[in-house]
Amino acid sequence: MVNCAIAFLLVGLTHGLKISSHTSSRASDPEKKPVFYVIVMGNLAYRHQVSLWLSSLRKLGGFKDEVVLVTDKPVCLAATLTEAKLLGPQISSDDNVDIYGPGEGYAGNVHLMKRPKTGSIYKMKMEKTRAWQNIQLAAIPHPVSSIIYTDEDVTIGKDLTDFVSLVRSLEGQQHTLALFKDTGDSAGQLHTGVVVVFPGEATDQCLQMWGKNLKRITMEKIMQKREKAFKKEKALKENAKELEVEGMDELEQEELMSGGPDQRALGGSKECKAKDGHDGISLFPEHYFWFPTAAGLKSGQRAQFVHFTNTNRWKSIKPAVIKQYLTDIGIPEHIDPMGSVQDKSCKTDAK
Repeated sequence: MVNCAIAFLLVGLTHGLKISSHTSSRASDPEKKPVFYVIVMGNLAYRHQVSLWLSSLRKLGGFKDEVVLVTDKPVCLAATLTEAKLLGPQISSDDNVDIYGPGEGYAGNVHLMKRPKTGSIYKMKMEKTRAWQNIQLAAIPHPVSSIIYTDEDVTIGKDLTDFVSLVRSLEGQQHTLALFKDTGDSAGQLHTGVVVVFPGEATDQCLQMWGKNLKRITMEKIMQKREKAFKKEKALKENAKELEVEGMDELEQEELMSGGPDQRALGGSKECKAKDGHDGISLFPEHYFWFPTAAGLKSGQRAQFVHFTNTNRWKSIKPAVIKQYLTDIGIPEHIDPMGSVQDKSCKTDAK
């Protein structure tokens, strides 16, 4: 019965896994540039944590080129960023993307890439594997040489000039991805909170397999959860809706997605690793990345990428310690990383 349910779900819970080939040449082109890319879907669109991300990228990271925020709530995300004084006037809008100029004191346009509304954390994570598909529709005004993805709970803590130069040097090589090794609870695994995605057919195949593996692992976790409920309650209705991720509340989904299923999925994607024709995954030096501790925040420790993690450090470190640290490193005082948008229509939508 359980195996049949898994098969049904794998057929029914499709999410556009086929990746269209992105075969742009990696030859040196002065017009090509990397773009930063982040996923801000569901309730994340109402939280000023995204304002912290964008402000830190601009003010501390010094990144002045295009950024892409993938969202299923473009109107409310724009309201959140406008409230934080990060957006200027809207430049253009179509079915795929809304483009805004920078707020006063900032530089670089912001592209809000529109995706279908979903309550599924699993489907949100799948937008990592759709990176080139989304970029092709995001109306970037220059050729894109690579995509620098970060989780939304990453804060940029230092100037990114050296890191971006490193990324540019890797663009001329035959890598699929570049990322960090995990130094936290999943030490030794490939950490998927910061991932640089290079163009090419090998990367297309890598992303497609990563997506398939993420789907498989997620479905297995759902079935394990439901099997446990079956044994406990002695009953389990054969209803597909009960088994879909959308049927779970946010806390259930966070529990389900704990343990890094996207990291495990990438680790099992052999298409991403080196073989004839490409050099697989490149690993960044660890000094660019930091999982913060309360002691480290109090002492002012910094790195280019400070990953607070919503499921752990953001909750376990006292808010006052985080806020003081962010103010000390240069985040504007009016940005409340723990706050949410005040727009009443968005607050109603969030309930």
